[in-house]
Amino acid sequence: MPAAGLPRHATEPEDVITEVVCALEPTLTAETVHAVLVDTLKRAPHRRALAAMLVDDPAWLTSGRPESPAFLERLTSALRRHGAEHVQVPRCGMCDGGGRLTGVGPDGKARICERCQSRLRRQANPCAVCGRHDIVFRDREGRPRCRSHPPEGGADPMGELCGVIQRACPELSAGLIGEVVRGIEPVRNRQRQLLWALLADPDLLTGGGAKGPRKTVALIEALQERGAERLVIPPCPLCGRTVPLTKVRDGVRCCEGCRAVLRAQVCARCGRSRPVMARTLDGQPLCGSCRVQDPLGHRVCSRCGQRRSIRARIEGEAVCDRCYQLPTATCAGCGEQRPCHYAGTDTPTCGACRHKHRPREVCVGCGRDNYVSYRTPDGHPLCTVCGAKKRPCAACSKTVRIFARTPEGEGVCQTCWRKHPASRRPCRDCGTVAHTYYRGMCAPCAVRHRLHDILSIDGQMRPEVEPVFQALLRRDPVGLLWWLDRRPARVTVLRDLATGRGPINHGALDRLRPAKIVQNLRMILVAGGALPGRDERLAALERWVPGELTRVQDPAGGRLLHSFITWYLVRRLRDRSRRHPLTEGKMHGARSQVRQAVHLLNWLTVQNTTLSACTQDQIGAWLDEGPTHRAEVYTFLTWTSRNRHTRPLAAPLRAPSITGEIIAQDTRWALVHRLLNDDTIAVADKMAGLLILLFAQPPSRITSLTTEHVTLDQDSVALRLGPVPAQMPPPLDTYLHHLYEQANQAHAPPEVRWLFPGRFPGQRLSSSQLARRLRALGVRPRVSRSTALVDLTGELPAVVVSRLLGVCQTTADSWQRIAAGHDSTYAAEVARRGGV
Repeated sequence: MPAAGLPRHATEPEDVITEVVCALEPTLTAETVHAVLVDTLKRAPHRRALAAMLVDDPAWLTSGRPESPAFLERLTSALRRHGAEHVQVPRCGMCDGGGRLTGVGPDGKARICERCQSRLRRQANPCAVCGRHDIVFRDREGRPRCRSHPPEGGADPMGELCGVIQRACPELSAGLIGEVVRGIEPVRNRQRQLLWALLADPDLLTGGGAKGPRKTVALIEALQERGAERLVIPPCPLCGRTVPLTKVRDGVRCCEGCRAVLRAQVCARCGRSRPVMARTLDGQPLCGSCRVQDPLGHRVCSRCGQRRSIRARIEGEAVCDRCYQLPTATCAGCGEQRPCHYAGTDTPTCGACRHKHRPREVCVGCGRDNYVSYRTPDGHPLCTVCGAKKRPCAACSKTVRIFARTPEGEGVCQTCWRKHPASRRPCRDCGTVAHTYYRGMCAPCAVRHRLHDILSIDGQMRPEVEPVFQALLRRDPVGLLWWLDRRPARVTVLRDLATGRGPINHGALDRLRPAKIVQNLRMILVAGGALPGRDERLAALERWVPGELTRVQDPAGGRLLHSFITWYLVRRLRDRSRRHPLTEGKMHGARSQVRQAVHLLNWLTVQNTTLSACTQDQIGAWLDEGPTHRAEVYTFLTWTSRNRHTRPLAAPLRAPSITGEIIAQDTRWALVHRLLNDDTIAVADKMAGLLILLFAQPPSRITSLTTEHVTLDQDSVALRLGPVPAQMPPPLDTYLHHLYEQANQAHAPPEVRWLFPGRFPGQRLSSSQLARRLRALGVRPRVSRSTALVDLTGELPAVVVSRLLGVCQTTADSWQRIAAGHDSTYAAEVARRGGV
């Protein structure tokens, strides 16, 4: 039944009860009555039952009828304590007196007080010896006994009880056993009952404790702590698991799961036989999953404004499942600040660690060893796939997991729910009908209020934080909400900025942790104009250098290497970064130069010499006994020699090879044909692969292309790869036009619009990532570019190749000579084939 078809006393019982009480008690405010009601009647079924009673007859509050239920007695008592004058507490059905009503009278309807209940109990249980009605004990057969005729003459059972236990665990003394028994069961009558149980079944202490009294398991655990070795904690007699036996079923103690089987009935909604967790308005049973979907138990969420199942109450506000967030704490498993279960305990656990520590058993559905996510009614394990049964979606008819239910009660999948009109609600701020997010607001309003709550201190935002607020508002609102909710550490970083002092710059961000989240935030702020751009590769190198300097064993050599890095290496890289961003290859080369210099200095320390006393022969010996990339120390030795820190030293400079492997022309054109005709390949990957195969562009240059390199005319599209723009033939012009429009639609400043954007805002795609994507398509960037250069320089003059492709004139001349040799070799090969 949808919520709109339910009576008001079922959907809003608190309001109905409050209105009736306020009509009887004008001195009480509605807020006071509502607070007393919520604090007294914790269970929603009690509030609904009381609301239905008051709708039919409001006199239940003033008549003091003994037939009143217990929850009505608790409410009227609480209202009287808060100043109510007209409501009456129910009175005893036998003596018409006041006081707490704890029992039911002989008629089975009227409730009676404790004194009358005790009187009835005494009259129904005369002493088995003298017939008096002052029952105090029961004998071994369960017959009542008065105070004058205790069982077994009132003898102390402790001595015999300790003797029975000592026979099961002879390693413990009788005095120690007596101390343990008194700590577990101090009442003599219950000690006697424990003795009778042990005499009737001696196996209670060695595995059969589920058949004994309630304190049997606690007694076994206490004796084991004192050193008892033969005692056995009993498993559940029904499922065999060693778990706490907190319930009773068929006369034996069992676990909670086995006891829940007795409560299993056929669910009125899903038709499965499961424990009853709730009932519909007409009394039909509901399982736990369907109870959450039943509109009878839904309330209006104080954050999103929608009527949903309430997960918790935070500071008096009802929060639904979707709006509720676990409290953030440091996970005891991974050590990260994340939303954690058991956040108020010593062992908070995040969702990922909780998932990893789930028990693994063999699933009875698929037979595979997997994590246990569900269990059958008889306790057998089920994995996630076998336990979460799929059902047909009412909209698309696909058999999937049901995500939500329409107002008519039909289950739909997540995709269909996003398209359903019921999933759109009016925004509480601007009134726009859309998907609501934070506290019942649309995405733009939700982002604005959420960021203001995070970046404000007592409702006020620092002037230095305002640019951060505006930069974040420029992002896609739905994506930013996901970004905030995905990792709570991001919210922590923003709050650290809000509570800090001074301006927000790159230095302030460098002091925050964790580094990856701070780096992501930095890119967003740079893209939004809140921070000036900087070369992050160079900044990463500057953070990396101090750690490498600590590896140098010679202090003098460390100071010399620090001077080289500061005044030569980093200085040149900084000058270069002002003209264009540094590539990954440049940074890899700079790191390699530092590493090889550290290796050389440490090798000289082992040889009991210093760099200032080093000779060319020692440099040669060090180069000969190591890999070839040790020659990258050339720059460091050249600098030390030029600045007279050492005698003239040199390392052989490796000449780079520009030829490499060449693929066959038919293979190259087959790759071109695939990129042009395969519609499953992304447009960016198509364009990048064709720029390598046809225009011989390296991945580092492709990823640095922006919209400034594109010239759009009415009938043509040109791409500036060198001094002269190259006109793109079809369909490359269509691909380039698509990338151009996509870049202009991105949320980035006008001066940074990459044709191949990266994952983070304002950042281009890395050349290594592009190379990995192209290799997955069969395009090897290095050999494909070499093949294209050989073909182009063999057909066009070197000066034309240089001006169109942006290749250095010297490099173009070298490739033209290579192409000429390659063509002659190919012609000779063809001649040899023809002569065979």
